[in-house]
Amino acid sequence: MREQGNERMNWQERMTNAISYLEGNLAGTVDLAEAARAANCSPFHFFRMFDVITGMGPAEYVRRRRLSLAAAELASDAGKVIDVAVKYGWESPDAFSRAFRKEFEVLPGAVRTGGVTLHAYPPLAFSIALKGDKAMEYRIEQGPEYRLTGISLACRSDDGSNFREIPAFWGKVMEDGRFNQLCNRMGKNLRVCGVCHTCDDATGAFTYSIAIETPPSMNGMPEGCSEIVIPPSTWAKFTSRGPLFPNYQDMIKRIYSEWFPASGKEHAGTAEIEYYPCEKDANDPDYYAEYWVPLK
Repeated sequence: MREQGNERMNWQERMTNAISYLEGNLAGTVDLAEAARAANCSPFHFFRMFDVITGMGPAEYVRRRRLSLAAAELASDAGKVIDVAVKYGWESPDAFSRAFRKEFEVLPGAVRTGGVTLHAYPPLAFSIALKGDKAMEYRIEQGPEYRLTGISLACRSDDGSNFREIPAFWGKVMEDGRFNQLCNRMGKNLRVCGVCHTCDDATGAFTYSIAIETPPSMNGMPEGCSEIVIPPSTWAKFTSRGPLFPNYQDMIKRIYSEWFPASGKEHAGTAEIEYYPCEKDANDPDYYAEYWVPLK
């Protein structure tokens, strides 16, 4: 138990360091890759951890905190609207006004007239709780280079949008026939993959692909497919059992909010792989799927 507690405190300290960096640069330039370095982890891991633990991406946190501070300054008549806008990272008063109105439902200038209701976003304080009330089934294995080919979607992890956009992407690919095209090219390997890869260190954006192992020929593959090369890796392979939804997404959230802080393992910052066997219905009580996370 002491070892687990030490890892939890270590992660709390690391994420707190990242928050300190973000808070210290709200009136200036925020580099999210630098925030990840403050947390001593890869940008991909940092963005995912931040989103799962807080319910928003680091970019969204910065946006909310900047608007909160800007509103407080305007309410206290501490500066001109244009000066406050530039101070907190907006390139023009119009862009600032749009963001301010979207958040507070009033224009910045109206704050100074009084009687305007505002809300504040205080700085985050991290507390990582390791529940341990449900076992997680996993194994750690070495893997060779993988070559996968599939259809891609540009994603962001802000506010958990990836947990909405990716299932919708699967639905679209199944509906328009591209999924069947992939399945017809799988040969003996009756598994289709979801791959999170090509993370943008500056924004946390990444590419999600629905893919199969690269076939010998691209004949019969859906238009627009591209190949994804995944280097040899050490994998933590987690198993989800039971109907795919909501079990699978719940497992992913627990990997980042519980398993990583408790295990002391580090994400390698490379692609993650979802493996779905095709011989069973995803709603079957006996269905299983795997989520592979690369480790340093």
